[in-house]
Amino acid sequence: MITSTLRSPMRRLRITAAAAFILVLAQPSWAADFQIDNIRLDLGAIVVAIPKVDVKGSSLEREAFVSLFNGSTGESAVARTGRLTASEISAPELTVEQVLGPQRQVTTYRDIRFSEIRDGKIGRGSAGGGAISATGGPTGAMKGEIKRISFEAFDMHHLARVLSERAKPGVEEAMQPIFGRVDQDGYAIDLGQLGKISLGKATGRDFKMRVGDEPVGELLSRIIAQAEADQKAGIDSKDHSDPARLEADKRMALSMFSLFDAIDYGSGEVRDMVMALSVPPNPGEAPVAMDVRIARMAYGEDAPARSGYAVEGFSFAGAGAKAGFESLSYSGFSLAPMFKGLKEVLAKPETEIDSLDFRKLIPKLGTIRLAGLSVDVPQTAKPGQPAQAPIRVGLGTFEIAAADQINGIPTKLALTIDKLTAPVSEATGNPAAADLIAMGYRALDLSAKLDLAWDPARNELAIRTLSLGSGGMAQFEASGTLGNVTKDLFSSDLALAQVAALGATARSLDAKLKNLGLLEKFIENEARKNKRKPDDLRREYAMMASLGLAAVLGPSDAAKTLTAAVSRFAAKPGTLTVQANAKATGGLGLADVITITDPTEIFDKIDLKANAE
Repeated sequence: MITSTLRSPMRRLRITAAAAFILVLAQPSWAADFQIDNIRLDLGAIVVAIPKVDVKGSSLEREAFVSLFNGSTGESAVARTGRLTASEISAPELTVEQVLGPQRQVTTYRDIRFSEIRDGKIGRGSAGGGAISATGGPTGAMKGEIKRISFEAFDMHHLARVLSERAKPGVEEAMQPIFGRVDQDGYAIDLGQLGKISLGKATGRDFKMRVGDEPVGELLSRIIAQAEADQKAGIDSKDHSDPARLEADKRMALSMFSLFDAIDYGSGEVRDMVMALSVPPNPGEAPVAMDVRIARMAYGEDAPARSGYAVEGFSFAGAGAKAGFESLSYSGFSLAPMFKGLKEVLAKPETEIDSLDFRKLIPKLGTIRLAGLSVDVPQTAKPGQPAQAPIRVGLGTFEIAAADQINGIPTKLALTIDKLTAPVSEATGNPAAADLIAMGYRALDLSAKLDLAWDPARNELAIRTLSLGSGGMAQFEASGTLGNVTKDLFSSDLALAQVAALGATARSLDAKLKNLGLLEKFIENEARKNKRKPDDLRREYAMMASLGLAAVLGPSDAAKTLTAAVSRFAAKPGTLTVQANAKATGGLGLADVITITDPTEIFDKIDLKANAE
């Protein structure tokens, strides 16, 4: 009993000692708490100032910690940031001053707190809020308020490498995260007489960079220096006569392209952007109030297609006009092929640019989609007449998707235009517009679709869909196949591409025309203008179609079939269907058409079916 009683406290003591030993191993071998006053980090165009810093759990003594912020010690920024370790760093205030040309911007962050800091990596950080001000810029003085900001997994050590180091020749370093996540609750900026801008919550994730061919810090310094030199010298950006300037611009462009390759923006979104601006359209004129609102902007994984970029809930109002759309997005789009081509161009002598294949500069197109567009434009009232309603144009959906590009040319293409609406106005003076209004069409509702794809295995170009129509008027649909379409059609050699295009053959065509009310209204309108009965005019059109086509198309069975179908359609407009297939296995080529001396001989080379319902 006594042994058991003594054993229990001893066991607890051993467990407590073991836990303490583990905690000691998990902490730096020596940790210090101290305060530092008046830290100033001068990076040239950027100066960071911190009046007071509290450091807890640092593996460095106070003087060694202070030396991390001293760039005059001869030790690289990479080495210094790599030694930054502490359990927590906090500061009541941090100020960042940036100077770019004549503009001076000061951003002050309040209630700064960093934690979980080891080897130059900050696990978590936050700022309770802040303020921003600027003077000397193109917009004049500005001031604003910054709301709370927080971040996770900030790698200062890797950022220092990106800013100050360059990759070894022939080595492409891997992308590494700079930020794991950044959250900002928003900000509001007052531009004075120009208006105000505010932004809601913003989130970013997985922002990455790689060490490139040139340190980013040196590149930014060169950009700033070049801008300041140009401003002092008054150099026109269009002046390209100076060879030295041309060479400098070429080097700068190559560096900018390399910077593009070194950044991966990751994913994120920005919500509730509001811009209430007062902008003078021309010097000396009265300012015009403009209101711009964007409900959401997203990129990467937060975009609808989980890639690309999207703008949602856009609206604009100004000068009596209004516009907006539900969403505008792109996915699968990339400028990388264009930048690669431009780098190749800049690496060549000037004399070789004339022979450049510009198709190599075409970016990867991907998919672009616009939905829910509406535009209202006021009409100028004429003297003595009442004000007219604004002109309204709308678009349900516009989408273009390009894929499988060869030398920049897409081999798959899909285009959709749905519910493009526009008013029909007599003010244009167009007789066709007057006729449409007489037929009862005050607005057009247009739709179109194109879907085609090249099959490399069969050397065929399939026109899957080609359609065009308007609600309440008519609808045309077609599909077909072109044969002997080889890869040479997409060659960068223009002569070779032209030969390939001439060698293509037509194999099949299906076409359909649906009357949705246009022909009846057309006949009624023509009857009114000519003071005749619609039925009499309809019979006349049917007879003209029968006799006219028979005379033009000839006496072949295929011609008679087509003539009969068109005549029935004219007499009773419904749906006209035409199907044509080349009799030759290889299709109907340009050479087959050129050798025809009589147009009616075309019916000897095709099988044709036609019907009207």
